[in-house]
Amino acid sequence: MASGAVPKDKSVENQIWLEDIYNYLYTQKGNDPPPPIHIPSTVMLKYQRPCAWFSSSSDGELIKRSDNKELDPHVIKRQFCEGAKNDCVAYYVSYTKGSKGQRSAKIEYFDDKGLENFLLHRQKENNGIVQKFEEPTSPYNTLIRAYWTPHKLTLQQRVNKHQLSNTAVVMNERLATFDGPEHLNVEFDIKSYKLKSRLEEGVSSIVNHVRKLLPSAYTLWTMECYFKLSGKNKLLFLWCNDLRVFNTNDPPKIEAFLAPPINAAVASKHKYEKKDLKKEYFKCPCAEFNIDSTCAKVGGLFDVSQMKITTYRYMILYHQSQSPIEKDVKIPEDDEYSKLSPYRKRWIEEDEMIKFKENQEVKAYELKNGSLVYQMQKNRDYVRELTGWEQIPPLPVSNADPLVFKFLSKLAISEGKVLLAHNLGDYGKQDVADFRRFYVNVVNGAQKGGVPFLEKKMKVCDGCCIKFNSSADDNMSLEMTKLVVGPPSGSLNTTRRGRSRASTTLLGGDTTSLMSSPQFIKTMRSDSTLPVIKQGPG
Repeated sequence: MASGAVPKDKSVENQIWLEDIYNYLYTQKGNDPPPPIHIPSTVMLKYQRPCAWFSSSSDGELIKRSDNKELDPHVIKRQFCEGAKNDCVAYYVSYTKGSKGQRSAKIEYFDDKGLENFLLHRQKENNGIVQKFEEPTSPYNTLIRAYWTPHKLTLQQRVNKHQLSNTAVVMNERLATFDGPEHLNVEFDIKSYKLKSRLEEGVSSIVNHVRKLLPSAYTLWTMECYFKLSGKNKLLFLWCNDLRVFNTNDPPKIEAFLAPPINAAVASKHKYEKKDLKKEYFKCPCAEFNIDSTCAKVGGLFDVSQMKITTYRYMILYHQSQSPIEKDVKIPEDDEYSKLSPYRKRWIEEDEMIKFKENQEVKAYELKNGSLVYQMQKNRDYVRELTGWEQIPPLPVSNADPLVFKFLSKLAISEGKVLLAHNLGDYGKQDVADFRRFYVNVVNGAQKGGVPFLEKKMKVCDGCCIKFNSSADDNMSLEMTKLVVGPPSGSLNTTRRGRSRASTTLLGGDTTSLMSSPQFIKTMRSDSTLPVIKQGPG
């Protein structure tokens, strides 16, 4: 460990964190040692040559080698290739500047010959790092992205679709995750509670240590870094893609805080030809309803990178926050429809319900060349059939979504149940008939079995998704306040009295004494909408 190896003045603003983060993690602050952290063997390149070699011990202590004899390219190549289980032995990460001056990170993957050529013969265009490739825990290359702000930590995991051992596929297609096209990899939620805890602990320790080493007037604003689980279930910190600091005495303009994070891309020699890439777009189903001004302005047409997935619950809660629930609401009867025979009604229902089934039965076919089609032609070979939201990469929104979203505006959630909240006076005859089918077969039908109606998903743009999520959070917070503190008027309605009696029975006493009791009160979720109060351990 070392001390005094990091900037103590304004020069910290010019740090290249892709390379310099390792110096920070190696440097000790007074008597406080750096956090234990595991990294792959990492060589820092500056001015066309290796200037430092970082590795970690078994207990997570960083080791730095900077002697010229230890930084010999032949030694680096030999140790990087030692024990390699597949053709990829290392990768080179560096920054490049685009036409508009924006930085982006590019990644180039090497086999043993490629690494030797790079270290011994090739000109190094940019400063950067060369990092040893570590085997993942699965047969597929996997990377975890952590994006930290003072208010939130976002974790994403991407898994390549091709096995590492499948040499029939070129190397960069087998290894690309966040740095490659989306059709080469799939994003999965991190379901392991232990892994999430390890990631949160690792990110927190890095942030806290870097904060200690910053000059007194400076603080962290954002950090984006990558992690990987190695074959022995060891969590490895790979590199810091972006880290932003600012002077609290002279804060920058708001645009600096809103600047997007640095993009990552496959290096030039591995880039796909533009003629082989089809730019994917999707149309947000909320475009005609003026939820988000940008969405309405562009007619809902966005690149797939701006597509998010939300649930029916969040969209209903958004509509619920815009207008109060009406009383004595009913679906108008259709006299002509009621006169039809049962067989005729059944034929009409089966034919018309296709409008809504289209939204649920998502299916695609993966062809031998790796592309996807959503309508398979006859006599055409395909590798496998993909069904459901988890397997299929971004695709155009179903034609049913705008109609479903329109109908969701007439619903509300009360006591965990979906109910009709508004009259259909602004609907034409066909819309009323469609809404009746939707309410009977999709809303009420979904609650009897299968995926719960409120958990069904829809693809929308990121602007609309933010509106839905914020309204839903506000709605839930309001309901929780009413439950714990009481209604604003101070009088309990019939529903509250019923819940109070139930609480009295459960707790064996008066709920009034519970509200003023010094005992610890905790909230537990009884359903997916509202919490109930339960007495905790004394």
